[in-house]
Amino acid sequence: MVKHSKAKKALKGLGARYGIKLRKQYSKVHFTLKEKRTCPECGSQNFGRDAVGIWSCKKCSYKVAGTAYDIKL
Repeated sequence: MVKHSKAKKALKGLGARYGIKLRKQYSKVHFTLKEKRTCPECGSQNFGRDAVGIWSCKKCSYKVAGTAYDIKL
């Protein structure tokens, strides 16, 4: 019997296309972009990306500029 791991490192939908190096880079960026973040002002979990480099909180409307896929506060 095969044991399945709980943490997935690969994305579905890409298949065997584009090469392993690009798939790994894409999955790293994707998981960095989609992880949960806390708002530096109110502390809620509703802090996310609005556009490239613009991050905002849906609860307190706090906006900050950062990098494209991650925020460094």
